[in-house]
Amino acid sequence: MNTVGRNVVLSDETTLGENVTIGNNVTFHGQVEIGDGATIFDGAVLGRPPMSAGNTTRPLASSLGPLRIGSGSIVGANAVLYAGSTYGNRVLVGDLASLREGCTVADDAVIGRGVLVMYEASIGARTRIIDGAIITGLATIEEDVFIGPGVNSINDNEIYLKRFGLAEGKWRGATIRRFAVIGAGANLAAGVEIGRGALVAPSAMVTKNVEPWTLVAGIPARTLRRVSDDDRQKILDKFGLDE
Repeated sequence: MNTVGRNVVLSDETTLGENVTIGNNVTFHGQVEIGDGATIFDGAVLGRPPMSAGNTTRPLASSLGPLRIGSGSIVGANAVLYAGSTYGNRVLVGDLASLREGCTVADDAVIGRGVLVMYEASIGARTRIIDGAIITGLATIEEDVFIGPGVNSINDNEIYLKRFGLAEGKWRGATIRRFAVIGAGANLAAGVEIGRGALVAPSAMVTKNVEPWTLVAGIPARTLRRVSDDDRQKILDKFGLDE
């Protein structure tokens, strides 16, 4: 038995599992697949197609697959989830979040209130992205990462010329390895890699790769010290891993 609120617009290609709850004023576009026991709060927009007025630098994909939301997932009020993305089971998407096309969000991930995730980003299982963060397009975030509130990332260090078509159109998001922590308000430049278990201090500006199990801070970010052996071992033991 599904529960559907008032003023809900289901597309002809919407597929609902069992025991789905949909709030009021929810709109479905195109092919949307909702897993068993999922909850969609009021005002959400699901399967929104990307659209350009002809003035964007990056071309849009010509075709997109369905939006898939896994079992037990929750989509917050007024969240906007674009077409062509896949969400695992028990994913939590906060109110007012917006996630673009081509994204993959694995099981048990948390996307906080007002988070913006751009196109073709990959977010690993159990990763938490806290309120107001901006995850750039083509970013890769592995499992068990923590990203604090207000973190910003970019995928283009050549925008000065590229916006006029004077540089080649290549984009590279950040790569954040497993167990890393990005502190509140930190900024990540295009293409940087944050190593496994690394810590980025709040408000740091990361312009170069960060070595695994190190702490960086400052503008630009510099290495302050290594994560303690005791802390590193506790994390590895928790997941039954070797170095």
